[in-house]
Amino acid sequence: MNVRYAGRSTLRDMTAYRGSESSNAEGDPPVAFDLSSNELFLPPLPTVLSVIEEGFTRLARYPDPTARALTGEIAGHLRVEADEVAVGPGSAGVLQQILLALCGEGDDVIYAWPGFDAYPLLVAMCGASSIHIPLTASGHHDLEAIRARVSARTKVVILCSPHNPTGTMIDDARLRSFLRSLPDHVVTVLDEAYVEFDRGGDPPGRSEVIREHGNTVLLRTFSKAYGLAGLRVGYAAGSRQIIATVRKAALPFGVTHLAERAAISSLHSAAELRDRLHAVSAAREELTAGLAALGLPVLPSRANFVWLPLTCAAEPLARAAAAAGVKVRACPGQGVRISVGGAAAHRLLLTALDRTDRANWS
Repeated sequence: MNVRYAGRSTLRDMTAYRGSESSNAEGDPPVAFDLSSNELFLPPLPTVLSVIEEGFTRLARYPDPTARALTGEIAGHLRVEADEVAVGPGSAGVLQQILLALCGEGDDVIYAWPGFDAYPLLVAMCGASSIHIPLTASGHHDLEAIRARVSARTKVVILCSPHNPTGTMIDDARLRSFLRSLPDHVVTVLDEAYVEFDRGGDPPGRSEVIREHGNTVLLRTFSKAYGLAGLRVGYAAGSRQIIATVRKAALPFGVTHLAERAAISSLHSAAELRDRLHAVSAAREELTAGLAALGLPVLPSRANFVWLPLTCAAEPLARAAAAAGVKVRACPGQGVRISVGGAAAHRLLLTALDRTDRANWS
């Protein structure tokens, strides 16, 4: 049957997000440990788990469409006003709101590459075009190259720090200098999905950056450090003018009551979070040391994953890990990202890589 329809031209060559992936499908190696999605290898904080259990009785009711209670809690945490905060289903959902609100046909969005693999699809959804700027050899943003590509078509620049997938940070002085250099029509989204792993806690935010650079939007999530990836809740903070527009692009009832209560409880569990982050940091250092002991190149990371710039050897390493039952994320021709897991996952991975003949990795 011939079906004619008018779809977005920017989506024509895109595929659904990880639509071709499968887990434990017939013919695939069984997955004992999934270290491919930067999920926390520990459950949500103990206090938060009890709040989640209490919320099951409300599943038949619609949540507050404004998530007013959570919005207020986040505003207090970040030291901003409530009308400077927007919430949504994970930071990816909030980023989609931002791009839909600010971009359209003929606009450009600039970001470093390799990067979060949902960025290209989210940009295409709003009809805009992606401009990829290669990372430096050390896995950092090339801010000078990004600035050189800014034009009258540029609507949004996305900076991810700690960067996914390399785990590197943007120096504060370089960040501020970069923000000062941008023209007024460009909005910078500072994606801090992994910032808690760098700071050893949930920092109160960059309200001073938002104040000094009115076209900067802070983006965060409860999916990573807080272990609420399955509940889907994230947020953005910025000028009330930008946030008012972003809220208009929100999915109705996008943050469930359960997610809202769990996120509020998470913000009140700072001591539990610090203990959790200490365990992740220790596991990250052990994984880094183990990979380095095998002679593999591994970058120092400030997140809950590590990056191996392996270029042509990326896919052979991922296949060797998968054969042993450990799923990792390969970026073909660029490298491999391995999420921090538990001791058993690390042992299985390192043993498999140690026994692998790397002579033909090319």
